[in-house]
Amino acid sequence: MSFYACYKAVFDAVKATVETKSAIETVILGERFTVGGLPKAILNAEPAPIGQATMGELLEVKVRGSIVLVILEYEPKDWFTDIISVMGDVVDAILEDRTLGGVAFDCRPTGFAPGEIKFKEKVFFGGVVRWEAIVHHAP
Repeated sequence: MSFYACYKAVFDAVKATVETKSAIETVILGERFTVGGLPKAILNAEPAPIGQATMGELLEVKVRGSIVLVILEYEPKDWFTDIISVMGDVVDAILEDRTLGGVAFDCRPTGFAPGEIKFKEKVFFGGVVRWEAIVHHAP
């Protein structure tokens, strides 16, 4: 499998995992989008270190990404009920199958940051869930 196919498979698996959550209306991965249709999850790639795996000639790739959750257009009445519970569901979804259906050796959340999100000079409310998946790739 090519590096691209291996890398993209991780993002496709994370997208499929987030799509299982009924609280999220739309999941975006590498596509143009509008800010309507909330709550929305936007998957972004982040720098992915590549190193030598411990055994054999495999490379260990730490595929990293963030899930920006745009949940409300107005300030929530209760952050825990309106925002953090939705973000927690996304974290729980990732933890349900840490191999992402066999695509990764391990996948885990690495950050959880509720707060304001700005798009096109407009403030929305939600947060960011960061994650990392370890993939062993044969060059």
